Amino acid sequence: MRFKATYSREKFCNFSFDAQLKAIAKLLKELEQNLANAEYRTQLIEQIQSLKALCKQALPPKMQDLVQDLPQDPHRLLRALAQYHSDAMVKDDQILLRVGDGSVEADPVHLAAAAQITVVADNLRSVFNVGSLFRVCECLAIGELVLCGISPDPRHPNMEKTALGTCSRVKWSHADSTLDAVKALSANGYRIYALETADPSGSVFDVDFAMPLALVVGNEALGIDPAVLKECDEIVHLPVLGWKNSLNVSVASSIALYQILFGGKHGNN
Repeated sequence: MRFKATYSREKFCNFSFDAQLKAIAKLLKELEQNLANAEYRTQLIEQIQSLKALCKQALPPKMQDLVQDLPQDPHRLLRALAQYHSDAMVKDDQILLRVGDGSVEADPVHLAAAAQITVVADNLRSVFNVGSLFRVCECLAIGELVLCGISPDPRHPNMEKTALGTCSRVKWSHADSTLDAVKALSANGYRIYALETADPSGSVFDVDFAMPLALVVGNEALGIDPAVLKECDEIVHLPVLGWKNSLNVSVASSIALYQILFGGKHGNN
């Protein structure tokens, strides 16, 4: 029989502490779902008890109490696991919050997709909006951020503060002309999407995005230059239900990028 949840000693030791906790939690859930399989149950208990000693920090108290003495008897084990998972669902002190930056295990499929995305900022005026773009591009491992025209870049005295230290972690470039930048990306095989409140346009939640792609975002007051819009392959928008027809450019960009990477289907041109 092939067992599902297994972690080698070497693999587990290379995990971040957050990932170690998630691995043990996954094993505990697997154990609860396979109590009737005596062989698999025994293997899981042995693995959990061996891995706990390899954790980089002390386990949360509830988890520690459980894994310290996992009952071999399946009926006692059922009650212990049911109580643990019930408590974990309703008690705030059992929620494992990740604090601090770094030590993230990223899905290689999403990383590969993110590397094929370029964000093009068409004459953004606000250093705060550009700083927010740097932050979301870093969080999502976006391939490149192209700052066009008057868009401030990391040389601005306030950029490092507004970008929260992400400028050095994002590949960026400056282009005097957004139109030239978009034409160059198109010539290199990128499909160009404009994020704009225009008609006709498609909801970002309904579009099947083709990779590699460039997402063009526009000036806070004027939107994307009409000459640039004409060069775009497709216009997409964020649907709204209220009175205002659009969100702040950095907020809208973040939502669109998350949808592109995690919410929909995407493939190569």
